Amino acid sequence: MFRTPPRGAHRAPGRAVVDYRALAVPVGRSVSGAAVLGAVTAGVAIAGVGTANAQAPGSPQPRTVAPPSLAPQALTTVAPAVSPAAPVVPPSVVTLRSGARGSAVTSLQEALNANGASLAVDGKFGSATLQAVRSFQRGAGLVVDGVAGARTWAALGGAPASGSSGSSTSSGSSSSSQPKLRQGDRSAAVTTLQNLLRDNGASIAADGKFGPATHRAVLAFQRSAGLSVDGVVGPKTWSALRNGQGSAAGSGSSSSGSSSSGSSGSSSDVSGSAIVSSAKAQVGVKYVWGGSSPSQGFDCSGLTSYAYKQNGITIPRTARSQALGGQIISQSEARPGDLVAFTADNYGHIAIYAGDGKIVDASGSQGKVVNRSIWNSPHVFVTYR
Repeated sequence: MFRTPPRGAHRAPGRAVVDYRALAVPVGRSVSGAAVLGAVTAGVAIAGVGTANAQAPGSPQPRTVAPPSLAPQALTTVAPAVSPAAPVVPPSVVTLRSGARGSAVTSLQEALNANGASLAVDGKFGSATLQAVRSFQRGAGLVVDGVAGARTWAALGGAPASGSSGSSTSSGSSSSSQPKLRQGDRSAAVTTLQNLLRDNGASIAADGKFGPATHRAVLAFQRSAGLSVDGVVGPKTWSALRNGQGSAAGSGSSSSGSSSSGSSGSSSDVSGSAIVSSAKAQVGVKYVWGGSSPSQGFDCSGLTSYAYKQNGITIPRTARSQALGGQIISQSEARPGDLVAFTADNYGHIAIYAGDGKIVDASGSQGKVVNRSIWNSPHVFVTYR
């Protein structure tokens, strides 16, 4: 009885022949659904050249031939393939949302500050940072979702240069990085504004809400500093506040304690009556487009700005700017001396409220300054006091 030796168990001396044709097949190609040699297997096969010794009996001694696509030295340098590490994503393309923390958030906060925000650069994506992102997106015409993605990073212009977010003693650099603020705003920048107003004598709360008290303090400071008294905090007002060039003392309670029904003894009511008197003194003066004096004539906003200036208050020149520059209030809150802005034609007409449903205005249709009743047209009441 003859025994047949088991197949594949015989080993003979000599070097193994490695068939490199299999290695040339692209990874992923398959025969009957099975993937052909992968990267890790290929690496092991190459590294094993010269160490395998299996050979059929009686075969001639072969030569080890490197594949045409590999240089000879590659046989000693190729290591088993390992999945590459995930690429490091720079902060400029990291998507950030509320709750995130880290250096990417720090970069975001610095970029927002360089574009007008006033954030603490603490690497924490909290409510203040969320509000700043939304505000920036709104101003840049982006989708206002509070998520700092690729479009928001691109609009921000990338991370600012190092040190740009630090505090500066130079009034020019520090004030120019502050956002423009007006009544109705709420943010950390408003808190900064309120603290500066307090440093300059205002008696207001630093609550981050640009309300009537803050508005009065800004007006008082602008008037004291010789600035345009419009209640809007822009670069010049920021600079003057930081340099202490004016005073907001006494502004915090000048009218906040008076109710809408109170009238006697209030300094704000007296000034309101004086404004109305200044306007009524011009009744009959001709209407002139662009006019702002009794000798020249008046248009609607020319009359209101003239009457206010006669009583020490400077307001913007055009009707729309006057309407949007002050605080819009309800009719029940309006007092003589406030403004009545007619909203048709993009706030195209403005008048001085005289009380009891009456106004004083420079009427284009009547060709002169008149004292008349408010007519049935959409309007709002605006105060600068």
